[in-house]
Parts: sequence; structure tokens; C-alpha cells
Amino acid sequence: MNKYEPLWEEYGQNPRKSQSEDVYNHGFVYMYHRSTWMKQPFPDVETVGTKDADFIKQMKKHGLTARPVEPRSAEALAAVGWHRDATCGAKEAPANINHSQVLNFMMFRGEEVERNPRCFSAHIPLIKETASELVARRERYLKDLVDEHGSLQVCAFCNFAVTLSRCKKAERTVSEKMCIVDAYEGTQSYDRFNQKFDVGEYSSAGGAVAEGHWQPTNGNWLRGQVQRMAICRNCGFQLGWRFEPEGAPKECNSPGCTYLANQSLSGRNKDYCCSGCARGSADPSSWGTLEHDGECQKLPVPKIEGPVFWSFIWRHVRERNKPGEHVPEESDRSRHTETVYNRKKKDVCPQGHKLRCFCTGQGNGGALPLYYICDVCDVPARGAQHLWGCGSCDYDMCDKCMSKR
Repeated sequence: MNKYEPLWEEYGQNPRKSQSEDVYNHGFVYMYHRSTWMKQPFPDVETVGTKDADFIKQMKKHGLTARPVEPRSAEALAAVGWHRDATCGAKEAPANINHSQVLNFMMFRGEEVERNPRCFSAHIPLIKETASELVARRERYLKDLVDEHGSLQVCAFCNFAVTLSRCKKAERTVSEKMCIVDAYEGTQSYDRFNQKFDVGEYSSAGGAVAEGHWQPTNGNWLRGQVQRMAICRNCGFQLGWRFEPEGAPKECNSPGCTYLANQSLSGRNKDYCCSGCARGSADPSSWGTLEHDGECQKLPVPKIEGPVFWSFIWRHVRERNKPGEHVPEESDRSRHTETVYNRKKKDVCPQGHKLRCFCTGQGNGGALPLYYICDVCDVPARGAQHLWGCGSCDYDMCDKCMSKR
């Protein structure tokens, strides 16, 4: 934990400051006496995740000490695991521990080991057997779905079934205005720039869940809608967005508090869960996202009125037609070849699938730049760079290579 990790820079963070704060921000490292908890207990509220850093800060206010455990050998291990019901699989949530960026960071941090730790040697065969059975179970489930409903779209990251192909309503282009984070240069723009995504619009998606505070939409065809992130119910990867009719009250960040059901507040205050949210800031754009546990009225959530629909970034989903199909695995080799499908063409992958536009960058549908390398020129993607990709083949092409073809 105390070792400098360059990964922080790839996420557009100040590595020294962020690492020092993150040391105490994951519950799996905690060990404390009952007397410590009695001085600073966890709050008795329903929440999607405990606020570990706040717990440590309060401990320090009481004069209690906290420090990371130093391993006694090079083979010391710490296991990290989040129960799905505490992350994305159980329910939709205004705020959720399972933000895809957090999962990505946990996945990539640390270093590769040269060999299996000795303490794992006896368990490796069992792990391989379990992994094989999980894949077989997924394929059996896929076969049942395809036999009954036809082809479906799965998460391109974990192959979890997301939606049926027959639920597609239209193909669209979504434009998102976001600040550009360049992890290589360690900079972030003040202005917001248009970033485009080719998406498929679907009427339903049982394998996805909405997450985050709602945000206004950008685009004429989305007029009258607001959006939340749409994440894979299995792995938490952000696949796109869910849209719902505008007019729903905003929610705040306080645990247990969501929307306003009480219309007794007057004027602008009636759009928020309680008066604390509305009066908490002079900036209207921040209303509904403040934390005020002591004052919060914690009013219940009303049901969304009107239909919702989903827009999935084509690069982040993969079409499956039958079990046993080839599924691309992580590889250091380029996936580019000249075939009868793509020879002298720039708009299809080597298998003839249409290439779709998407933008890399922090918060952009899970499309962190470190995930993508142009399969033609072998150059890694940069932040806020538009690429053209195929989720079914895990194939990508940069703008420069596309213009040359």
C-alpha cells in the first residue's frame, strides 16, 4: 500500500495525494478492537457501502491510531472481494460502491507475480476446475436463452447476458460533453468537449442496472429525458446509459435518502428530497447531491412514471448467436489481418462487422484509455480519443489508420 503506483497517473489523479488518502479506504484491511468500535461505531443506516475513510477520520479525532499492516514476507497476500448484493447486482442506487472506475482500478493495481505463491500451489487445480465449470454454466444458460429468444447482446467485458437483440429499437449517436483528462500529461481541461458514441437503443435490459445521480441529456432526440449510467449487473462495467422521463425530483447523497415524496416544501425546494439539499449550496447545479445526515428527512422514493429505455455503446457489447462461439481473450498480439471482408475497407473489422465510434476517457462508458490499442498501428489510446471498434471481435482502429485505409 505504501509503494508508489504509476496507475494513479493513468486515472488522471495526483498519485502522491490520492495514494495517501486511499490507504485507509478499503475495508478488507481493517482490524480493530471492540473498544475502538464503541467509541466510533458505524452509522445504523442502510447504505450500499460503508464509508471506510470517514470511519478512520473519526477514529483519529478520538485520538485513536490507525496504520497499514506491514507484511512479514514477500508472499503476504490480501484478498479483495465485494458481495454482489452490496455492489451492482441487487438494485438500482443513486450512489453505489460499484462505480465501474473503482472496479477497474482495483483490477489493475499492483504488480504481476513471476510465479504462483507457494501457499496457492495445492489450490490451483481446484481454481481451474471451478473456472471451467463457471464458463460451462454460462454457456448452458446462453444456449437456453438463444433457444427461447434468439440472439442476444452480452457484456463485451465479462460475457454476461445484457439484453435480447429483438429488443433493439434504433441505432443512434450519443454526444456527451465532458472534460478531457489526459493521464499521460497529467492534465484536465476546464472546458467540456463533445465526445461521440454509436449506441444501440433497447426497450429493456434485464442484465443491466441504472446507477448514479441523474444528469441532463445532450441531444435533440433525447429531449424530455434524463440519464443515469447503465452498468453490467454482473461485473459493474459501464455499458452506456439508461434514460427516463425528466421531472423526477433530484436525490441527495445522504444514506437512506432519495427523492422528495412530500410536496409541502414551496418553490424550488419541492424538487429536492429535503430542505437541506436545496439550501446547501448557492450553485443550483449541485443541489440534490449534498450530504447532511443529521438534517436529512430521508423521504421515500416514488416510482418512475413513464417508460425507460437503454442506450448501449456498441463497442461495449457483443452479439452471441449460439453457445461455443469464439470469444476473444486478452492478448498482446494485434487482431488486425487483411481478409476478404475488410480489404481496402475502413468501416469493418477483419470479420466484416461494422466498426462503431466511441470515445476513450475517464467516465466515458467505462472506456478508459489503457483498455485500448489500435490493432493496425499498435499505438495505445489517449484520453478523449475517438476510436472505431468492434465489441464482438475486440478490435479497434484509430482515426489516423482509418484515414489511411
